[in-house]
Amino acid sequence: MTDILDMATEVERLQREAAIARARSGTLRSAGGPQIIDGIACCRECGEPIPAARLAAVPGVFLCVDCAGRQEQRAVY
Repeated sequence: MTDILDMATEVERLQREAAIARARSGTLRSAGGPQIIDGIACCRECGEPIPAARLAAVPGVFLCVDCAGRQEQRAVY
């Protein structure tokens, strides 16, 4: 019998895979990329700088990690 922890783990895995698929398909990206403020790539939602490592990991990303997380939470629930 599957216990509650196994079920929670499976739900988390499915949500993570769905978020990755959305990110790869462009849901978290924009053709315009991040907003450029004073030569710095910034989040289009909050205006905070997006770290270079994030820009390199997810080319074309336009949201910071925090805003992308909030967007994913709204999409999942």
